Amino acid sequence: MKIPDTIYLYRITHINNLDFIFKSQKISCPNSPDSDSNFIGIGDSSLIQRRKSRQIPIVPNVDFSDYVAFYFGARSPMLFNIQNGYNNVTKRPPEDIVYLITNFETVKNNNSDFVFTDGHGYHHLSQFFKQETDLKEVDWKTVNLIRWNDTEEDPDRKRKKQAEFLIHNELTFSMILAIVVYNENAKSIVLTKLAANNISCNVVVKPNYYY
Repeated sequence: MKIPDTIYLYRITHINNLDFIFKSQKISCPNSPDSDSNFIGIGDSSLIQRRKSRQIPIVPNVDFSDYVAFYFGARSPMLFNIQNGYNNVTKRPPEDIVYLITNFETVKNNNSDFVFTDGHGYHHLSQFFKQETDLKEVDWKTVNLIRWNDTEEDPDRKRKKQAEFLIHNELTFSMILAIVVYNENAKSIVLTKLAANNISCNVVVKPNYYY
């Protein structure tokens, strides 16, 4: 499958996690000694715990908690669960969720160590890759779908929609190209947080990135 000219990477987080990110000027993996002790998790806590014991079969052979996780597309199934409170995930309003967006070129130019998958990282069918040429293994049509439910024609869409890009250990906030928010009120909150830390970043309102 043809690799896009620009590969954007999307990480969702609670808006209140931005205070620590802006202050520390980096995004650290859960296992880092520099991680936020007051981090607000928004995902499936049971899945997060299971991922901690799953070793990634690519050097340096550490677990998911040693990486900062991004998706290749917006509107992930996990965001759907978060906004609706499904599958034992705490329901949260879209205004409380922000996207941190970078792209592959930025990661590569910063010499960050990474791995990526062709589907949900914890799924037994998903494969792990490290070489840029293997980005062709990602189903680029599916990761950008708005509707991603499995169908009779493609019973594997949901897994492929959740393909992951994992950055080892940490990335500097300077690698974040934009912050996407749900509405103008969320934008105002983020801009206030940025100003309080004397840093700047493009903040964009995109309600179509949400459910």
